[in-house]
Amino acid sequence: MKLIVNTLLEKQILKLSNIEDSFFLYKKLDKRVKLNQNIISLNYSNESPYPANMSVITSIMNENNLYLWFIKKDSHRYIPEAYVVFRRLLLEYQDLVFIVRGELNKVVLIKNGILISSFSKSNISTTDIVLIKEEYSLDEVVILKEEEYTKYLDESLHFLRISDLLDILDIKIDFKEFFLKSIHFLALPLLISSIIITLIVGGYSFYLDTEKEKLHHIYKKNQTLNREIKNSIDKNEEENMIYMNLINEFKYVDKSMALSKIIQVTEDMNMSMYYIKIYENRVDFIIKTENNNKVPTYIKKLFESNLFQDVKNINTRKLRNSVIEITMNAKLKVI
Repeated sequence: MKLIVNTLLEKQILKLSNIEDSFFLYKKLDKRVKLNQNIISLNYSNESPYPANMSVITSIMNENNLYLWFIKKDSHRYIPEAYVVFRRLLLEYQDLVFIVRGELNKVVLIKNGILISSFSKSNISTTDIVLIKEEYSLDEVVILKEEEYTKYLDESLHFLRISDLLDILDIKIDFKEFFLKSIHFLALPLLISSIIITLIVGGYSFYLDTEKEKLHHIYKKNQTLNREIKNSIDKNEEENMIYMNLINEFKYVDKSMALSKIIQVTEDMNMSMYYIKIYENRVDFIIKTENNNKVPTYIKKLFESNLFQDVKNINTRKLRNSVIEITMNAKLKVI
């Protein structure tokens, strides 16, 4: 995993954001839901301490725990430093105050296996630590010096999961919601990003297949370890499936760009969006307008975006007050 993360960082598909350059927010949701970057922005951008045009949001969902970082950076994808450290610490601690001593002190708080806070402070005294422990009901404290922490952080990249990277890259296998705002896109051109990730996926898939064969061989020799090895094989197959889905995700033009264009054209032509849903290779949506003569121009504008290979008016229905409801289908262009 560290090799994959390092490659994404070296190619600048992802960047590492420091604790001091971000504002962390933790949300406990009633249940696990699938959220894309647009829904996140729509619901939580008002809680950012930074202007919208001067920051980005990185979100990661674990079970029903939503982690948000508002980052004072340009439009890019970022791996939060606090989350990288949290993933490693979680292997040993369920409750912890983690502090990095340096010119600027960094703090990461974990409670019941959940990242509840991360922040930076110029000076943290013994009294401050006592107050933090009392406020969050935490007993154990781990302190690292800045020179030790550099190596610790680099090694911690190994403990990130595939699901974490998919969240950061805002890649969703199934879209359940639609959005009303534009989002930030990958800094590299889509085609270059697709090639890089596909190469990484191919190499890692080969590794998974090799590991699977080794596990099967061990399984035959050690019947007593049957259940443990089978679970390990199933886990590898599950990760392999995730990577195959990742490849399919880059078969068509960027879905976020396609959705954003449909909503933009709808707003520009003074129409309203009633429903929208995206699939692997198409977008189904319903718009409302008082002027049916706008529809040909609407379709033309979508074609001009060079994101769709076909746009169809499936059904037109008159509603009350001279409002017309139009059901449409737009097929995504293959890269």
